Amino acid sequence: MRGTGSKVALFTLVAMLGSVGCGGPLEEEGSFEEQEALTQEETWEEEVSALEQDHPSSCKTVKASPKLLWPPNHKFHLVKLSGAKSITITSVKQDEPVNDRGDGNTSPDAMWAQGKKDAVYLRAERSGRGDGRVYCISFTAKDSQGKTCKGMIQVGVPHDMGKGSYPVNSGCKYDSFGY
Repeated sequence: MRGTGSKVALFTLVAMLGSVGCGGPLEEEGSFEEQEALTQEETWEEEVSALEQDHPSSCKTVKASPKLLWPPNHKFHLVKLSGAKSITITSVKQDEPVNDRGDGNTSPDAMWAQGKKDAVYLRAERSGRGDGRVYCISFTAKDSQGKTCKGMIQVGVPHDMGKGSYPVNSGCKYDSFGY
């Protein structure tokens, strides 16, 4: 399933969060309304893929909030999945090495959110030498009838905020937890 959303409010969010700091403390995202504004007109495509055919509809309703992380200041942001009765994140991979040249020399890039199966902390970071970072969050979802499916959703860190600058998934093969 392909969806669209916006980066219009990212400039406001950048002003609210500031761009100071490096590898600092966990940072909660703004209110739900602020995060929803981030996704209303986004042209960066996210994909949710149902991996099981017995009941993929509950996987297709899963959404990530936020979909884009900005600024790339190396801070962790809470990313929450919603849209099914229950969701359990099973893994997080990314398309850039966990600690590579041009990304701030920080690792790991993901941390489990204690006590939350449907949320994870992701580092707002990307290589300055690349085309943005894409995190691929794999999950298992269950609907109200108890049917389950497995899926994947993407969250990105753009290279910059220039017009048409969206992260490009070049293959999520690196474990974001650094295992």
